[in-house]
Amino acid sequence: MMARYDQNKDGKIEMRELAEILPPEESFLVLFRSQQPLSSIEFMEIWRRFDSDSSGFIEVNELKSFMKHLITKNQLGDISDDKLDEYAKSILKLFDANNDGKLELKEMAKLLPTKENFLKQFQKITGQSGASQGKGILGQKTLTRSEFERVFSYYDKDKNGTIEGDELNGFLKDLMEHEGNEKRLKRIPTDSEIAALATQIMKSCDSDGDGVLSVDELHRVICRT
Repeated sequence: MMARYDQNKDGKIEMRELAEILPPEESFLVLFRSQQPLSSIEFMEIWRRFDSDSSGFIEVNELKSFMKHLITKNQLGDISDDKLDEYAKSILKLFDANNDGKLELKEMAKLLPTKENFLKQFQKITGQSGASQGKGILGQKTLTRSEFERVFSYYDKDKNGTIEGDELNGFLKDLMEHEGNEKRLKRIPTDSEIAALATQIMKSCDSDGDGVLSVDELHRVICRT
């Protein structure tokens, strides 16, 4: 095995060397699993980028574009369109649970390694106003101002003082998963559910109508009942 596949003769099988040993679907999964875990913001950035028609699904051609991007990013050389087709069919066979020929958000989430939900560390949170008004958006424990600022800073990826676009989508994905786990639903929200909640929150909380959430506006999202 080492003589055949250890191409650079360093006494170890590297990721790309291992990929040559495995069947196509497994070799590509090795490539996926070798990536650094993604935050929900990074996951939503990838989702929005490769769901090019905004259908709420990653279809075969979009999946091929994503795989080609990943191969180029990892400098794995050129790949033929036939080989991309083979990889795409293998990935769909493994992760397309309802066999509709495309990946919905929860199926894509099972494919890509992601970090632990950031909100998990704040079990049963509301926010300061929630303590007196009943259940808040994250449960029953009071969220201190410093904890709130940690949440805001984490999802404000570009540090421009606002939460917008994929930052908001990543926050809502984590929030809905957290709430689902609290209710023992154990499920990942769909793209349409995230989009609907984003629209609802922007409509009710974007008080100045600038299309982004400021610190105070996001504070109202977390603290409202």
